[in-house]
Amino acid sequence: MHALIINHATATATLRCLRVLLSDDGVARISVLDNGSPGDDARQLADFAAQHPDAVRFSASLKNLGFAGGMNLLIQQALADPAVDQVLLLNSDTFPQPGFIAAMQAKLDPQTRTDMVAARMVREDGAIDSLGITLYRSTLASNRKREGEILLGPSGGCALLTRRLLEDLLACHGEWFDEDFFCYAEDTDLVLRARWLGYRAAYTADAVVHHAGSLSSGGPENDFVLYHGIRNSLWWLIKDAPAGWLLRSLPWFVALHAGIWLRHLRRGRARVLWRLYRDAIRGIPAMRRKRTIIRKTRRAPAGAFASWVEPHFYERGYVRRAWRELWHGKSA
Repeated sequence: MHALIINHATATATLRCLRVLLSDDGVARISVLDNGSPGDDARQLADFAAQHPDAVRFSASLKNLGFAGGMNLLIQQALADPAVDQVLLLNSDTFPQPGFIAAMQAKLDPQTRTDMVAARMVREDGAIDSLGITLYRSTLASNRKREGEILLGPSGGCALLTRRLLEDLLACHGEWFDEDFFCYAEDTDLVLRARWLGYRAAYTADAVVHHAGSLSSGGPENDFVLYHGIRNSLWWLIKDAPAGWLLRSLPWFVALHAGIWLRHLRRGRARVLWRLYRDAIRGIPAMRRKRTIIRKTRRAPAGAFASWVEPHFYERGYVRRAWRELWHGKSA
């Protein structure tokens, strides 16, 4: 199994993650990419790789390729070795617990085409961070917080994927992660395209990974995250969602985006809202061209999409928390 890690200005966390992986017998090799970090991150990681030449391969990009571009580069490098049958995508700010790889591998099942596995990602205080991805009725996908919610697929923060799935995606769609997305929601797009090709996802509670969360992007509440998260969520809808489901979901879609505008206008973020919706519209022609390819190659019927969607509007309790924040000034 080949582990893939992208570093961007998180060398201390990345080195901690690498040390944990080296102690796990399930890892045959680790590839780490420094993704245009400032400072001496690249030097620190190169020095570490030099100390473990048989286990760690280091590469560096002078510019930030985003999660999508950086991970595509690492996937390409990993699959160049014909002995690699599985790859593990792992965020640099994670701290995996012993046995997590074996627990994830146990869920793979070629007979049922279960070729992608999600882990139990928790924050350092023990709260659930992600149990994979859930697609909600509102048309927005997010971290799955409860085991009872429908699993769409694994989060890019910790995902076990097979060579078969990755080679199929490339052959059918011409891409693994969509580099137009740069980062955020590119994992939702990938797992949806895998679902259209007939692959299934699994989750294991026995694979525990501690996750600091959003270290490289500066935290979940900044303009960078808002811009890419919402723009890309609009793009994958255009690219991956069937027209009938989109039409039926239109009232929920309108309610969701009205709430996004109201919430962030009150935070003084009109400029970034305007920019992200403008750029989302500009990207529609490219997403429609990719949609045509996906439709021509899909193996699952259009009606299957509804079974991949969690019936709740969004994360439980989120609307109530956002309402309190909006009108009473309390954080959501």
